[in-house]
Amino acid sequence: MSLIVFDMGRRVETPMTPERFRINPIHASSATSAVNHATEAYAQQESYATLGEHQHQPQAVAYVADIMQRKVQYIYSDAPLRQAWEIMQNTGFHHIPVVSEDLIVCAMLSDRDLLNQSLSASIAWNDSVLTLASRPVLCIGEYADIRQCARTLLEYRIGALPVVDEQNLLTGIITRTDILRVLSHYGPMELWA
Repeated sequence: MSLIVFDMGRRVETPMTPERFRINPIHASSATSAVNHATEAYAQQESYATLGEHQHQPQAVAYVADIMQRKVQYIYSDAPLRQAWEIMQNTGFHHIPVVSEDLIVCAMLSDRDLLNQSLSASIAWNDSVLTLASRPVLCIGEYADIRQCARTLLEYRIGALPVVDEQNLLTGIITRTDILRVLSHYGPMELWA
């Protein structure tokens, strides 16, 4: 299973998406199944040859590990909110995974959580990041299909997913921006099929 949910470092049952948020697959019409794929591939190569020198021949992108950010900025669960705010200000990141000492994801903190906090007088900047961080947090495996990742971001209306390995340790992060960057750089959606 590629989609994994953690609550305070413990793996919990993966939630089912409400029916109204689910994306139903569609099937190709009979007109598209008759396309000559050899002619289509040749036309695609010709179009890439004319793109210019600044773009290169696209590579097949299939897994989260292909496009995730490996240099992930994280914060420990006992850190104060002020430290999280400073990290976001210095790096420009909008999401920071909150981890335990052994790099197991406990929660996720976003800049929106912190901005909303600044309007509230009930929470102090010295409070733990866990007072505002969202949990349980959805995580995704390194070798999950990027289409599944994109669907998860869309269905749950979130901006980022922590990426974990087989031992459930944090190895990276993937955001909507990462997926859009690949799409805008490589172009044709056939690469994703």
